[in-house]
Amino acid sequence: MKKIISLSTFLIICLLTAFLFMGTYRADSSEYNQPKVKPDGSKWRVAYCESENFITYPNTLTAIVYGLEELGWINNLDGFDQVADSGDSKLIWEWLSTRDVSPYIEFVDDAAYNLRDPDFNQTELIERLRTTRDIDLVVVMGAAAGNFLANADHDTNIFVFAASNAVRSGIIVSAEDSGKDNVWAHMDEQRFVRQTRAFYDIVRPKKVGMVYEDSDAARVYSAVHEMESLAEEKKFEIIRYYVKEPVSPEEFPAYYQEVQAAYNRLAGQVDAVYVTIASLESTKLPVLFTPFYEHKIPIFSQLGNIEVQNGALITVSVMDEINIGRFGADNVSRCLLGAKPRDLEQTFQSAPKITINAEVAKKIGFKLPFELAMVVDEVYKTIGGEE
Repeated sequence: MKKIISLSTFLIICLLTAFLFMGTYRADSSEYNQPKVKPDGSKWRVAYCESENFITYPNTLTAIVYGLEELGWINNLDGFDQVADSGDSKLIWEWLSTRDVSPYIEFVDDAAYNLRDPDFNQTELIERLRTTRDIDLVVVMGAAAGNFLANADHDTNIFVFAASNAVRSGIIVSAEDSGKDNVWAHMDEQRFVRQTRAFYDIVRPKKVGMVYEDSDAARVYSAVHEMESLAEEKKFEIIRYYVKEPVSPEEFPAYYQEVQAAYNRLAGQVDAVYVTIASLESTKLPVLFTPFYEHKIPIFSQLGNIEVQNGALITVSVMDEINIGRFGADNVSRCLLGAKPRDLEQTFQSAPKITINAEVAKKIGFKLPFELAMVVDEVYKTIGGEE
């Protein structure tokens, strides 16, 4: 009975959260927030910098672009849908920078950076921002890129997205104040608290498996602190294994061997697994998760629905790229119209979205509680299939 009450309470909170935050991303479209070119009549020049190749980054970039279109900053996205679906930031930026998509904004063709690219030069980028000063605003993805640009010696406006916790990552001082006039970062301090509590309420584990890199950065984006706090409160045990995240294509084979070995060991030690955000290709998950299927272990994905589509049991997604993109676009708009990034609202909480894989549930014998079934947003019928 206590489990049913707890789960029901969680689901009610989910629904209330969704209701309360509906519309908070809606931008101010009044006459005082209309798009404008720069005072000299030229377009605003926008650059892009990402920490690495990661699925959340192109999805969020695409959402920002659509958000700017809704606000009137962009007016020609014919054919953009196809490149947006590629999930490739480079292709998206190339498309935007080689077309006249806006009378107000220019996506600069030689100003898309990836910290993992072999030819990326930190010094050259900072020199460009500080001395050449041909960039008005940088859209930044990920904690590593955000930390680098927020703490470098320049005053170009930067807007950081997709950092799990921008405060703990050293990007901003607090959710209320970035600490620098030219810095803004999206914040949702409690998102992984909400998610890990949902995981516990749904599964009620006694031993939880986690696999992640033993580094300060990974402990932030893998929600290790949140899970440890919950484990102490709820009195369950965390069984963990460490792997080294790959930084080059040559390191991926060894990485997958490490992950598979860790999963093989965990399967006989835990009654649930929390798959943390990592460098896992979603198409490899069905094989990697085989030991969990064999031992009937529920697999909860921190990342979101793409991992449920490809073999995880369930997720309560707290990373709504579409509405975060709209929220970000509104703040970018305000900055281009004269506001300091530091003076803008940084906090936006996404409504939870519950996704489950029916084939995985059947495979491991997981019976979906009626209360949960009523509010599931997405159901994948097969592993690797469509909804």
